[in-house]
Amino acid sequence: MPVKPKNSTRKINFIIIGFIIILIAGILFIFARHRLILKQIDPPVPPEKTEADLTIKKFHHVATENGIKKWTLEAASARLYSPKNIVELNDISVIFFMEDSEEVRLTADSGELNSQTNDMVLNGHIVGVMPPYRLTTESLNYDHRSRIISATAPVDIIGDAMQLKADTMDYGLKSKIIKCSGNVEGTFVENNH
Repeated sequence: MPVKPKNSTRKINFIIIGFIIILIAGILFIFARHRLILKQIDPPVPPEKTEADLTIKKFHHVATENGIKKWTLEAASARLYSPKNIVELNDISVIFFMEDSEEVRLTADSGELNSQTNDMVLNGHIVGVMPPYRLTTESLNYDHRSRIISATAPVDIIGDAMQLKADTMDYGLKSKIIKCSGNVEGTFVENNH
């Protein structure tokens, strides 16, 4: 009879040791599998590398002259390069204020603002609303001193009774005169009121 307790103690010890070995093997397997999964995951994307002095989300700029608001600009993002006085912009909306309370509105995919002169260059899917006209183009400049908007790529202008296509265009915010040049084509509809 004294032999049986030794055998059952041995069996219990073997079971416990076997359980511990299986547990250690399971932990090692899970650890090795986890390490393999981590190696397959791409490292996180580093922040945008830029030489800009300052990067701003939801950029807002107001240009004033003698206390009078001349235009406002909003962009989804802006990168300021101080030595060059350049602000690179994305997803742009500009509102120009005229003397008679009218507004000219422009939207563009991207552009640059000279923070010293307030001149602008806009690019990509440009839409302009200059009542009663609407224009579309791919490249446009704004000269702040002369307050002239210039389309430097082919432009389409649509109004109530006309449609124009031209290689280039100038629009004076003071004079409200549109000057088209290059291959100018137009369609005019007579208004019978």
